[in-house]
Amino acid sequence: MEYEYSFNVEDLNPYINYCNDNDFEFIEETNQSRTIYRNENKTMARITIKEKNNNIRKLLDFKDDILTDDILIERRESKSIEFNDDEAVNSILDFLNYKKDNTLIRKRYVYKKNNVKFELDDYDAPKKAYVVAIEGEKTEVDKVYQDIIKKLNKI
Repeated sequence: MEYEYSFNVEDLNPYINYCNDNDFEFIEETNQSRTIYRNENKTMARITIKEKNNNIRKLLDFKDDILTDDILIERRESKSIEFNDDEAVNSILDFLNYKKDNTLIRKRYVYKKNNVKFELDDYDAPKKAYVVAIEGEKTEVDKVYQDIIKKLNKI
């Protein structure tokens, strides 16, 4: 089960500074294209193409399709599998009745400390946006989220 706070912000810099000031380890910066596929079973399939230092990885995963404006989201999420055969993956998605929905283009910054991970996204498509996600073990994630509210007076 994924336990995640996710919210739009006007600027990622205060959150990058928060991570640096609170000893979160910088894990990676990647350019990503994520295509979302949906079906009538309230799940989504996601093909993510990650580019880092001219190295490209293609990943497929599945997630509960819960659309909400709530900041806190709990939902099932599969582990990702890496693939190279686009035709095979598209055939599987078609067989499972997934239909292509939209594509997200973003730069993602990932920071981690203990059981908490920050995913800071700078979206270019479908529209310009900045999104902060804090995910991981419930108790630790709740503490970090409350600390951000207190320190950054945001959200």
